[in-house]
Amino acid sequence: MTTAQITSERIDDLPLLLQWLFNMHIDQIIDAVLKSPHGNRQGLSYGQLAVVFLAYILTECNHFLSPVRDWVTQHQHVLTLALGWPIRDTDFTDERLEDLLDAVGQDAVGEALEEQLGQHLIRAYALPTDTARIDTTTVAVYHHPEQTDLLDYGHSKDHRPDLRQFKEVLSTLDPVGIPLCSATVAGHCADDPLYLPIWRRMVKLIGRADFLVVGDCKLASLENRAQIQDGKGYYLAPLPMTGDTPEDLRHWVLSPPTPACAINLPDEPQPVGQGFEVAVAQTWARPPAANETTAAPAITWTERTLVVCSDKHAHRQQHALAERLRRAKQALAKRKAVPEADLAQLTSQSQALLNRYDVAAYRQVTWTVHMTETKHYLKRGRHGPKSPFELVTSTTWQVKVTQLTDAIATFNQLAGWRIYVTNAPAARLDVQTAVCCYREEWQPERGFHRLKGAALAIRPLLLRSDQRICGLLRILVIALRALTLLEFVARRQLAQQTAPLQGLYAGNPKRTTQQPTAERLLRAFDDITWYQVSDGQTTWQQVTPLSNLQRRILDLLGIPEAVYTKLAQPALASPPL
Repeated sequence: MTTAQITSERIDDLPLLLQWLFNMHIDQIIDAVLKSPHGNRQGLSYGQLAVVFLAYILTECNHFLSPVRDWVTQHQHVLTLALGWPIRDTDFTDERLEDLLDAVGQDAVGEALEEQLGQHLIRAYALPTDTARIDTTTVAVYHHPEQTDLLDYGHSKDHRPDLRQFKEVLSTLDPVGIPLCSATVAGHCADDPLYLPIWRRMVKLIGRADFLVVGDCKLASLENRAQIQDGKGYYLAPLPMTGDTPEDLRHWVLSPPTPACAINLPDEPQPVGQGFEVAVAQTWARPPAANETTAAPAITWTERTLVVCSDKHAHRQQHALAERLRRAKQALAKRKAVPEADLAQLTSQSQALLNRYDVAAYRQVTWTVHMTETKHYLKRGRHGPKSPFELVTSTTWQVKVTQLTDAIATFNQLAGWRIYVTNAPAARLDVQTAVCCYREEWQPERGFHRLKGAALAIRPLLLRSDQRICGLLRILVIALRALTLLEFVARRQLAQQTAPLQGLYAGNPKRTTQQPTAERLLRAFDDITWYQVSDGQTTWQQVTPLSNLQRRILDLLGIPEAVYTKLAQPALASPPL
């Protein structure tokens, strides 16, 4: 009797991801931009190599180059069936993957890839382009290459100023934060100048400038606002609390020029705050270059200044001040002054303590010296009026802490208020809509969380070449596009259906959702296995049958079940015993 030989490969979400990457035309766009490698090279093209590398990153949550070859060997048969290409493990050596990163890491190539890919996705998936966002983050590394312009010390958002870093700039499209453009720059660069180049690339990619770009206070520099205004675009950003902004905020809040209106959010039954707007004339003149004799005309426009208060934020600020005042009072009460201390020393120490708790503007500390003289008799025994004595002077210090009630009352009035600026017309973006829009600023942050977290795991970064680091970041941002696009398409399809998605949550199979994440959708395909059974003469193949949940997810994404069923040819009718 012939013994059957059984082999198996875990495939899970791999066929789904490969088909999804093909639908995004990633292989075609990369091959169109990079052309073909040198004439003597054999095997897969850059685009085909990138698709498999992206599938490896998304399934393994790992971007290291060295394990890719072994991973391809373990999935070689399934990859060949799914892709329709002859897959060799030698196509995925470190050298070939490094060649891919070097090619994609060129600035001109990276921008061309993002432009063509973004335009295709907007057309193919009818992505909304009314609102876009720009943000930056830092990525720290542990190594110190000798020749690098990219890795440098700077202000670390990871709170690691002792490590070299680079900065990543990301622009996204609402409503789920699909990446549009990205850039990898040196770690010491300031954030303000990074916004305009990305905005100009977005204008070129989208094909128009009249979309709303939302950013943090670094976007709100006067030059950025003026250039976007001059380019016929719209912006929304909070003003940094520097320069004249604190005084303007104080003046408008304490003496509002117009009555404030309540701000209501769609998901909140009660108002969440209040606000009003002020029209302010703005002017920005570009400084002339060294070879220019005359300056360019100044850009002038009327800007809508939105003065907004959040009730929850105001309560947090007021509670935080009260807590700091309490802790400062306790610390002052514990401070004991020695008699030989001087007034300047005590005053300096008290001021340092107030500064430590950030309450110097709300507490005033006064030290008062008290000197008393007592008789000290020089002889023992009963003393009379003529007994010899000397006067001993003793010094004590008393502290008086005065609470500046007017300053505290003013702080409580200003708590929770913030100034936002926009040039969008009121018909498109009123105060309430602006607040709702800015509350979605988590979208690029979520992209950074995926890049730096478990989903794409940029850290630790082992590459040392600047160009390869830029190439890897562009590959990872493409992977981020695939995740967010998958999430967007699934949610959009669910919104058009009455039945929510059920069965995504382990331990709670009856829980439903209309807003599934890409990670949970992909995790639903765990434990799908490809089997091959051979008796020496005949070979049978089979794939774990798809569940109803898996079939529905494929239907939501527009992916045919054949991406799995075609792997089992011929079907296993009666396996040998």
